[in-house]
Amino acid sequence: MIDYSLGVRLSNPTDKNSEKRVYPYPQVREVLSLEKLAKHIASHGSPYTRDVILGVITATVDCIREQLLAGNKVQVGELGAFYITFTCEGVDNADDFNPQSHISAVNVRWDRGNNFADMKQVAEFNYVASRNQQAEAKKTEKQSLNVAIGIEDPNNPGGNSGTGDDNDVTD
Repeated sequence: MIDYSLGVRLSNPTDKNSEKRVYPYPQVREVLSLEKLAKHIASHGSPYTRDVILGVITATVDCIREQLLAGNKVQVGELGAFYITFTCEGVDNADDFNPQSHISAVNVRWDRGNNFADMKQVAEFNYVASRNQQAEAKKTEKQSLNVAIGIEDPNNPGGNSGTGDDNDVTD
């Protein structure tokens, strides 16, 4: 299930006068470290331990980097292919080109494999409040619970004492 929120942004971010539209934003539940990913892989009945899986993934990352720096494109089965591109300014004359001064970045790109080609066909979506709205709702709920047990809300001194039906705590 992919959680998402809605937000407003310009339809053309490079044009400050473009119309505003509503767009979805995916909500990340957790960032998996390499350690957590290895543990997850091991939990799928793998004959290899988390440490062995972690070692293989780490060596794979190192080797992909090495091969990219050697000018190779690396195909990793259904994961896809990794390759490099450059960020640079063009020059008027080929004789003037100097990679050290004209190439400003070496970028790593990923050409997704078939398993990642059209994930929308199998994805399920769950609309959730934005992170800011979730934080505000948690704050409001905690204040309401504190009022319900007789702790005065510092933002509303002398306000609700917690005796109303809306704040009664039930088992």
